[in-house]
Amino acid sequence: MIRSILAAAALAALPMAALAMPSVGDIVGTTPDTAKAALEKAGCTVDRFEAEDGKIEAKCVEVATGKHWEIYLDPKTGAVVDLKNND
Repeated sequence: MIRSILAAAALAALPMAALAMPSVGDIVGTTPDTAKAALEKAGCTVDRFEAEDGKIEAKCVEVATGKHWEIYLDPKTGAVVDLKNND
C-alpha cells in the first residue's frame, strides 16, 4: 500500500518537474528558434527577444504562475546567465 502511495505521488510530481523554469547555467540555445523552443518546453512562453548589454534578453511569462520574467542568455554559448522576475 505504501508503495502505491509513493508511486502515485511520484507520478503526480512529474508534470511540475517537466515545467521547471531554467536556472543559471542551463543551455537553451544560441538562436531565437532553439532558445524559444527550450524556454517554452521549460514552461516559459516567450514574448520577444532583445539585445541588452552584450546578452540576449528573453522576455517571457511563466505558464504555471503567470509571472513575467527576463531571462538573460550568453549569445556565444546559449547559457542562461541571469533571471529577473518582473512581478
